[in-house]
Amino acid sequence: MSRTLALFVIAISGSALQAQTPRVSAPISGISYEITADSSAVGRRQLGVAMTFQTAGTAPIVLSLPAWSPGHYTLLWFARRVSQFAAQSNGVPLEWRKLDFQTWEIRPRASGTVGVSFNYLADAVDRAVAWTAPNFAFFNGTNLFLYPVGRGFNWPARVSVRTEPSWRVATGMDPAPGANNFMAANYHDLTDMPFYVGRFAIDSTQISGKWIRLASYPAATLTTARRDRAFEWLRKIVPAQVAVFGEAPFRNYTIFQRSDTVVNNGGLEHQSSQVDEVTTSQLDSPLLPYLYSHEFFHAWNVKRLRPADLVPYRYDDAQLTTWLWVSEGVTDYYGPLVLARGGINDSTGFFNFIAGDIGSVASAPPTAVSDASLSPWVDPTDGSSGLYYPKGALIGFLLDIMIRDASDNHASLDQVMRRLYDATYKRGRGFTAGDWWGEISRAAGGRSFTEFARRYVDGRQPLPVDSVFPLAGLRFQSDTIREPRLGISTVADSAGVSVTQLSSTGAAAVAGAHVGDRLVSIGDVAISRDDSFEAFRARYAGTTLTSGGETLTLQLPVRLSTRVQARVFAVPNAPERAVRIRNGILKGSVSGPPFVR
Repeated sequence: MSRTLALFVIAISGSALQAQTPRVSAPISGISYEITADSSAVGRRQLGVAMTFQTAGTAPIVLSLPAWSPGHYTLLWFARRVSQFAAQSNGVPLEWRKLDFQTWEIRPRASGTVGVSFNYLADAVDRAVAWTAPNFAFFNGTNLFLYPVGRGFNWPARVSVRTEPSWRVATGMDPAPGANNFMAANYHDLTDMPFYVGRFAIDSTQISGKWIRLASYPAATLTTARRDRAFEWLRKIVPAQVAVFGEAPFRNYTIFQRSDTVVNNGGLEHQSSQVDEVTTSQLDSPLLPYLYSHEFFHAWNVKRLRPADLVPYRYDDAQLTTWLWVSEGVTDYYGPLVLARGGINDSTGFFNFIAGDIGSVASAPPTAVSDASLSPWVDPTDGSSGLYYPKGALIGFLLDIMIRDASDNHASLDQVMRRLYDATYKRGRGFTAGDWWGEISRAAGGRSFTEFARRYVDGRQPLPVDSVFPLAGLRFQSDTIREPRLGISTVADSAGVSVTQLSSTGAAAVAGAHVGDRLVSIGDVAISRDDSFEAFRARYAGTTLTSGGETLTLQLPVRLSTRVQARVFAVPNAPERAVRIRNGILKGSVSGPPFVR
């Protein structure tokens, strides 16, 4: 998942409620779902959901909807969007009741076919939640597909989509006989294959022996130039990532891309796809290939190679792990690194990402990265939110340098990732601390990383950038800057800059700004684009904005924030050994067969 704030965060633990309802469903079979996403349904900002299955008796059927989408570590409680729930058998209504806010109990009258139906409100601005427009629908399986409680997830299902004859349907799910019919071998696959339905553009190309598809809404945003440029990026990204793990483990891969004026910027990974939300202006931004690269790397790291804490996924409540710094942070290391390896960016672009990570970590309170990995479920307000991204990326970079130094560049973090992938995912399990640090030590010729883990992963000591960077012929410089901040998130489009999020304690919120307001000026600085804020930080006063068509002038309190601005650069005339390590990282190469001490 990319570095963004989730729009919907409901800080409720379902654990106590789940403990009160330890009901197990009677077994069911022949499970199928029908999703109605025609012009009538999406015109009401809804999706129609029907589930049918076979039952062998009158024992209660207990069905539940997930509380979250894997990869998006936020409790979203999809059941809150359900309305008009009903159950029937052969046209006769069945008794049902709710056991908790996301679980329904249905009482069949006899063996046979049971049908359940409901409407789902699809108006969320969030890539993990269903969304509709007059000619379009997007949904994740976690939003809509009920599962029988206590019956595991290793059962097949069929999905049918009812839509307009001229509308398209795109998903990574395997096709089934008939129009717009699909199948999944188990519930994990069922919920990890998002859908686009409606009028959207789609094109494809073959890369590394796999079909890579780009599906874009609105359709007009996928111009020929943008399509060709995206495919050119992907021709460089995909092989560089396949080289790390040795295979592309998907039948095809789809980038579902939505661009609009109101989006929750970022991406969400799936096992054979990614869902990206960007503003229209960002379709031409140099950050777009980074987003592609980050989410694509997740097809291996977290969707397949993942901590034992996340194997198998549970769907009813938060699933905690102290290893998001590897799942998300190390992915965030490889995201920009692959752009350098593929030739999309040069080494300076990669070093700029690393410098940004150094600044982010330095500006945050001292936090153990393993602790930060536990925190996204509550979105902490102490300044450490999402710290597992930049700090995890930095730790990944440091480990790569240290492995290459210990092995004289004969081994690398690439080899660690591939060995873990082969040893854990391919054997049907998640990795443990012993697996991770064991492979790190093995790659480094037996060197112990116990102290490193104690100080910098589970501890709060400053990362050893000063001592490790020179091993790769690198140096960094940093400056601490005190500058004014509004405490807002914004999105820019052709009409200007709008407020999308507000910090409750930020200057803008205190002054009376609201989400949806359009910024006009800050003092005498006109605000028309994202980079207008640079001028604001140098000169600021009252803020003028439009709210509901009315132009307002707000007096903002001065709120100064500390920001660390870092710069990473290659050292001229560095030792040959360090240059070899630096070049090995940037090229994805080692100096020979794996080093064994």
